[in-house]
Amino acid sequence: MLVTLRAKLAYLAMPKTGSTAIEEAFAPHCDIIMSKNPAMKHMRLRKFERFMRPLLNNSGATEIETVAIIREPIDWLASWYRYRGRPELDGHPNSSKAMTFETFVFEYLSERPAQPARIGRPSKFAQPTDAGVGLTYLYRYDRMESFSAFLSDRVGTNILPDRVNVSPSRNVDLSRAVRLRLENALTADYELYESAL
Repeated sequence: MLVTLRAKLAYLAMPKTGSTAIEEAFAPHCDIIMSKNPAMKHMRLRKFERFMRPLLNNSGATEIETVAIIREPIDWLASWYRYRGRPELDGHPNSSKAMTFETFVFEYLSERPAQPARIGRPSKFAQPTDAGVGLTYLYRYDRMESFSAFLSDRVGTNILPDRVNVSPSRNVDLSRAVRLRLENALTADYELYESAL
């Protein structure tokens, strides 16, 4: 989570959407940088509105807008699968190395997912508050150039994220039946993705 007071903007870093690359490019222009602790780095909208918004308002930093990026839901899930299959996690409970992608998907969709598949939902990350406060802006991961142009315009200098923290390549093929089941389960996430800029 990054906040620039001058540009009145808070970037909420949804996991697996290029957040590390964005942080490297955008953080030098920010006043508040939360990056080490995953719970702080990947602060959800509701948590931001509950805890950070009052702090900012009480400090005179009012009218801060929020922005996030969303990835195509199955591509997002595949990125998690690849990321949790990296060698550094060998032997760790979060490792997906021993799973096929279909097994990972079945676990993700189950009521009690195995540890590697406990990763939440994009729609939960961006869920509006009970008062109806949602993200001000939401960009698509596959339109990163639009997001970069947006950030650049807000801070008055070019913000061009590089590709970093790229997950290893793995087979992420799904049968048609499993893909359809997953798409149906991710309806809210697809609606959010389709609504993004």
